[in-house]
Amino acid sequence: MHALYVLLVVVVIIISAIVLGIRHYIVHIRPFKQMREFFNNMFEEMNFQTGGRYPYFLSQENKYDYIKSYNFTTYCPLRTWLEKKDLFEMHLNEKIIDIKQDEKNKRLISIHIETEPLPGILNWNDRYLNKANVFAIGICHYGIIIMRLERDPHAFIAGETGSGKSNILKCLISQALYKDYEVELIDFKRGVSFTEFRDKVIIHYEYTDVIRVLRDLVTETSDRLDKFRTVEVDNINDYNKMVSSNAESLKRKILFIDELAELLKTRDKEISKILNDSIETLTRLSRAVGIHLIMGIQRPDSTIVSGQIKNNVPFRICGRFVDKEPSRIMLGNDSAYHLPNIKGRFMIKEDDFFETQCFYFKSFKIDKPENTDTNMRVKTDYDLLDRPKHALPLTISEKPQQPKIVETKTPTINNALPKQKPEPPKTFDTEPKKQQSKEFEFDFSEFKK
Repeated sequence: MHALYVLLVVVVIIISAIVLGIRHYIVHIRPFKQMREFFNNMFEEMNFQTGGRYPYFLSQENKYDYIKSYNFTTYCPLRTWLEKKDLFEMHLNEKIIDIKQDEKNKRLISIHIETEPLPGILNWNDRYLNKANVFAIGICHYGIIIMRLERDPHAFIAGETGSGKSNILKCLISQALYKDYEVELIDFKRGVSFTEFRDKVIIHYEYTDVIRVLRDLVTETSDRLDKFRTVEVDNINDYNKMVSSNAESLKRKILFIDELAELLKTRDKEISKILNDSIETLTRLSRAVGIHLIMGIQRPDSTIVSGQIKNNVPFRICGRFVDKEPSRIMLGNDSAYHLPNIKGRFMIKEDDFFETQCFYFKSFKIDKPENTDTNMRVKTDYDLLDRPKHALPLTISEKPQQPKIVETKTPTINNALPKQKPEPPKTFDTEPKKQQSKEFEFDFSEFKK
């Protein structure tokens, strides 16, 4: 009787193992083999090789809410992959957001595919507020995109009329007021687009006032640098740590300019020289002292804005243009020209280029939200080399693992592969599901429609 019981247990274990093995093959192994076969055939049809070696498919990852990536090991340089981007899109029948190369392993290439389009409208919510020295701007394919004031002290916001420049300025002004920064606005339209801030922000629209404001900021920049030299520090954060009382600490100052071209196009040569010299000095020297310029401009004409000012303002937010030249002036390429005609859709340039749906700002309230986290979404220890350092994840999660490398050697694909091109499986799960942090989480269901 005992032997019969043992035999029954063994049979059950064997059957269970077989069932689990079959399930694992169907769910994981077979889709992976189909995906590898698909890419082998695709590269062979394109004759995409180097020295007889075709790229070798490694894995698929779903790191972000709007992105999935296909990872390959290859001997083809990144430049060759980028040249074939349009051809890859035709074979995959999907939109490629970017093609990245791992900084540590140059043979590892990732194709980033859009899994779903960015939202057409994205309402601002006070939960995006942050006590750190950063501004939340919108959502790109990699997550929330931010402007770090320590790294990006000044910014251009370019775009045609109706693109949403003033809306971005209002969103940034609201965040600056929440952070208790000193805020001033230059707007020759008398501030009609910023009426909700008239009791909180000084609005300048006369040249005499504008010249005085810019000169005062230049003087204060020099004064703050002298204070830094006295206590032997080189930035505002270290200075505020060194002073003995809050009365001696320095506040950050933000000067918003709604239309820079309108300000600089004056025919008075003396006034024009004063304005240009002041703005050039501020963009060159005020980074460390906590004085920042955020400048809107409709068309970034090189005859109006000097090259010195442009070189000192690397952070660019550029809306759609109907011709390529303004995009080339502002971004150095045609990416803004190819943006979809969606209000609030901008191309952001820092170290890279990111298509972004900027927050839509409805109304201003100075009341501070109850659930604002000091370190909300601010991380610096990224292990994902392809994530921009100023784009933060849509949900705070555990530190993700590196892609699982299935095989490390790069074989030469022989001619025995089947010629028929299989359809690529849409998804298969090779990574564990993301673990949500217990600290903070946003609900994005309102704009994922």
